[in-house]
Amino acid sequence: MLELYRKSLEDAGCFTGEYPMEFLAASKVIPGNIPEKMKVLMSATELVVYAGHLRKPIDWHGTIVPVNMISFLIGGSGSGKGMSVKSLGNILTNGYTKINTYREENAKVLAIEAAELDGKKPKDWRSYYSKPRSLKAGISTLQGMMKHLAALEAGELGAGYLYVDEIGSELSSNKDLAENIVALAVGYDTGEIAPKLLKDDSNQLDPVKNLPYSALLFGSPANIIYDEIVKKKFKEEFDTKLSRRSHFAYIRNESESLVFNTIEESREYDRREIADAEEAVSSLSPYFTSLVDATNRVPLTVSKEVNDLFSDYKRYNEWVVKTMPKQYPTSMLHRLHLQWKSLKIAGALAIISNSNSIEKVHFVDAINFTEIYAEDMQDFEVELQKESYELFADYMISIADNGYANISIHKLRKMGFVKGNGVAQNKMLELIDLARSYDSSNRYEYAEGYIHFYEEAQEQQQEDLGGIA
Repeated sequence: MLELYRKSLEDAGCFTGEYPMEFLAASKVIPGNIPEKMKVLMSATELVVYAGHLRKPIDWHGTIVPVNMISFLIGGSGSGKGMSVKSLGNILTNGYTKINTYREENAKVLAIEAAELDGKKPKDWRSYYSKPRSLKAGISTLQGMMKHLAALEAGELGAGYLYVDEIGSELSSNKDLAENIVALAVGYDTGEIAPKLLKDDSNQLDPVKNLPYSALLFGSPANIIYDEIVKKKFKEEFDTKLSRRSHFAYIRNESESLVFNTIEESREYDRREIADAEEAVSSLSPYFTSLVDATNRVPLTVSKEVNDLFSDYKRYNEWVVKTMPKQYPTSMLHRLHLQWKSLKIAGALAIISNSNSIEKVHFVDAINFTEIYAEDMQDFEVELQKESYELFADYMISIADNGYANISIHKLRKMGFVKGNGVAQNKMLELIDLARSYDSSNRYEYAEGYIHFYEEAQEQQQEDLGGIA
């Protein structure tokens, strides 16, 4: 059956490994030597969020479903993600200006109505005016976030958007993040979030009924994989709440450093990159700005072809899960819901193409996008399930500078590589033995209260160079 469903999807144009044209074009504004997979996921998220602000949901068999996206990107720190997101904003700046102007006008209309209901004249609207909330939010208390989302929903345009720059450090230091993640997970499917019931009615918050709520969450392997405390908190939040709802990218390898023959060649590369980004902004910005006026609020319909493909993709994912190792339950859950995440991506692509319905081309493009990232969750879960000594060896390799690194007992205990009481030296020697059994290609030694790590390849290279000298 797996091959039967796969063949049906292939015949429709799926599994090509190609990104949707819209997402790929937007990614061209991101400068720097950043992996394409990372660029496109950030671009996709920003465009889906933008489409969500336009409030054109999906009519899915009578249920009104918001267009939104939760993206989780695990990659090296210092990879330029903040600047990348800012660069993407250049495409959408004018569009957001138009959206906010519309929101301010709508807020004035609501203020006039409130004044008249209170027996006042329309000219007294300023006393009833509430400035529209920001369209991007950081972590806050659950009460604050619910108040923010409810205020956004009161307007005709705008959606919720949570941005977290380093989820690993936030998990270890910010108690509000867990509640924010609960609200994000609950609101993902239908945009509905019920508030907590309070004793004091004057402080009771309004429910959120059908608001798109998206998120872009970044993390680094150093914070999540190698720190046992953070890893435990991450698994608690991600496994049950976000795994089935998020698009997940695990960027293991950084882009190779660019090599140039001359300084002028290097400068010319940078000039051309800047020019390409400016050209992408100038060509894309007017179109995305025009969508604000061109997009109505009538829910997107779904074509019969898309309904059939959704069914095929759902069955395909169910059969793929049967072939997956059972020790990776998070990855299995992630795979089982790819069709639902793809439908929301297809909705965004339909809005971006100024269509009033989700057609086959939108859903096929969405499946192709989703499949590019589909295996990343299992690759990451493999790392999460490694034994402590295996992670220790991987960590030493990752921090080695010119083939050498060392680590103290204090750091080993803090990161969870050494547990329990006992003589520190004995604990470290035991860890060295275990690390050697996992990583026999490198050298681990104990000396003066530290574990010393040496990359054999680096040592051999230095010996070779010494011999030449």
